[in-house]
Amino acid sequence: MAERLISSFGNLSLDGPPRPRYRQRPPDRHPAPQRPPPSRFSKHIYLLRGLPGSGKSSLARKLKRNFPSAVVLSTDDYFLMEDGTYIYNPDLLQDAHRWNQRRARKAMTKGRTPIVIDNTNIRAWHMKPYAVMALENAYQVIFLEPDTHWKFNVKELTRRNSHGVPRGKIQRMKDVYEYNVTFRSVLHAEKPS
Repeated sequence: MAERLISSFGNLSLDGPPRPRYRQRPPDRHPAPQRPPPSRFSKHIYLLRGLPGSGKSSLARKLKRNFPSAVVLSTDDYFLMEDGTYIYNPDLLQDAHRWNQRRARKAMTKGRTPIVIDNTNIRAWHMKPYAVMALENAYQVIFLEPDTHWKFNVKELTRRNSHGVPRGKIQRMKDVYEYNVTFRSVLHAEKPS
């Protein structure tokens, strides 16, 4: 009986089933695509997005509370006077954006994190300068919108926005708002001519 038992398990191997041998690919074939190694970003930039009155600045304040080292930068700051009054001048808007972008670049150069950009950023190309800087400085870009139930309700946004943006302007902004942006779509976005 013992001999039968031994003979029935005679071909048993603890190494598992034999592995089939595959021929290696010739070197002239395209190699299989390799996944990039997982990466972890230690620095982050939040690009807030939303129509006026949607809750972006409240979201920025919440991020600042959660991350006391956060640097919050807004193009609106350009229009704040020393006494705290806000005087918007549409003729200076491009200067204001360049000024805010320079501040963001300086914060990135110093390695500050997180950086919070509190702008409307309704179109992908509006965010492109920040995305390019993030790429150059190894920052992870996080797109964030307020989670308010009125964020696309033009009537409510008109009532809530702190800078007196008129209803017609908010409606036009809503009409061109780009949904579902990605880092790639922002990097490839072009300003309309």
